[in-house]
Amino acid sequence: MASPWALPEQLRLRLRLATIDEAQATDTIAGAEAVIRAALNQTIDEVAGDELVLVGNGRRLLNLPEMPVTAVTSVTVGGVLLVDGVGYRWNRYGNLTRLGYDACWTLDEDVEVICTHGYPVAPAAVVQVCLQLAARAWVAPKEAVAAESLGDYSVTYDKQRTGQALTDFEMGMLERYAIGPASR
Repeated sequence: MASPWALPEQLRLRLRLATIDEAQATDTIAGAEAVIRAALNQTIDEVAGDELVLVGNGRRLLNLPEMPVTAVTSVTVGGVLLVDGVGYRWNRYGNLTRLGYDACWTLDEDVEVICTHGYPVAPAAVVQVCLQLAARAWVAPKEAVAAESLGDYSVTYDKQRTGQALTDFEMGMLERYAIGPASR
């Protein structure tokens, strides 16, 4: 992975603390990054030369699982290397379009793609949400009980109260960094 999206010092300033345990702050920020990556189903950080194996869908358009796509080095279908601009075209939104008269991505056939995707530096909105989530997790109780039973003892924890869940507002801020519609 790339360098962290935020530093312990940024978290310290956000929390208005005189000092901060750097190891714990680093861990809290890493946890916030993991929550955001999981919510968006995106790596976010730049990955160069990533090898993706997709499955043909019988249509002209195939969606790569990450964005933004900044380069497509090669596309191979059934052992045949396609030529960019002749056999396929791509865009930054992760859309891979098969070119040619009546051409489509062969149904259930592996499509091997080598590409570069993600951001060299995390976008400001992503960093902002990361710091908000880390700050909430820092000050919230580590375990918040939402429900408790006595017979056959049962406990349910509430992630909303432990600061480990993204708010609707934060998801709205992050929405543009998630995979969108098949075409834009």
